Amino acid sequence: MTRMPKTALAVLAGIVLVAAGACSSGGSGATGRPGSSVAGPAANQNDPNSIISSVISGAPDAKSFHIKIAVSGTIKKEALQAAAAGAGGAGGLPITSDVKLDGTSIEGDVDVANEAVHLALNVPGLPMLGGTPITGDLIVANKSLYYKVSLLGAKYTKADLGSLTSSLPVSIPSSLPSPGASALVGVTDQIAQLRKQMQDAGVVATLVGVESIGGEDANHINFAVPLDKLNAQIAAQASAGPSMKIDSASVDMWVYKASNRLAQVQVKGASSTLGDIGILITVTGYDKPVSVAAPAAGDIAP
Repeated sequence: MTRMPKTALAVLAGIVLVAAGACSSGGSGATGRPGSSVAGPAANQNDPNSIISSVISGAPDAKSFHIKIAVSGTIKKEALQAAAAGAGGAGGLPITSDVKLDGTSIEGDVDVANEAVHLALNVPGLPMLGGTPITGDLIVANKSLYYKVSLLGAKYTKADLGSLTSSLPVSIPSSLPSPGASALVGVTDQIAQLRKQMQDAGVVATLVGVESIGGEDANHINFAVPLDKLNAQIAAQASAGPSMKIDSASVDMWVYKASNRLAQVQVKGASSTLGDIGILITVTGYDKPVSVAAPAAGDIAP
């Protein structure tokens, strides 16, 4: 089964961690506008690297935010069939056509102060699953995880976060980090290392200009992805087929000027062998009141 090279993983992981750090960075005291608050750490508004540094080094005191992840694109059936074969057949699901991802989304609220999350999932009908749209719901409250998927029934399944994380092959804290100056110390250290890896890989950040996101000015930063280096590493891996190649890729980030908080991240990629995919992450409603509660007892499966 094809695996991505370490450099590509570093680039993607860096973007994810930058986004995660940005969601919890900046000043407090929101006025109710998307991303609005008192001005964040000083940044040179003409230097993209200064803006990024300001985003991830700000005081991690965001109390809440609203996030939406929208996915689009098409995955070719041949790539899915090869992946399924490498995973032992993927449960025998019939893959007879390309899979269109348009309309796939995850959206909801994150209450950092109360360590709670409520996200809704929507997936368009997949041919291999009978073409029926899939919906799902995930709630984290009172140190427990509740989730339900339309294909599996109408009631939530409950799992204790402590037991769940202890069974994973990686070390994950049993609860979400609490707000405070030390909440993202480890994360920001990792971001610094990953940013160096991204720079070593030839990723260059360029300030495109100022654009409006949700009615508020935001700096638009583009990351130039070195396709030649990524494809060279893919070709060098024994597990990667000779025909696998990334034809185009782009990564863009928008940062609210008034608060140095993340507004959007957009990632696009295309391959003649794999297909194309686009991911758009939008963060709004910083520090607005949110209400996340566990499901009623009657809505939880025994």
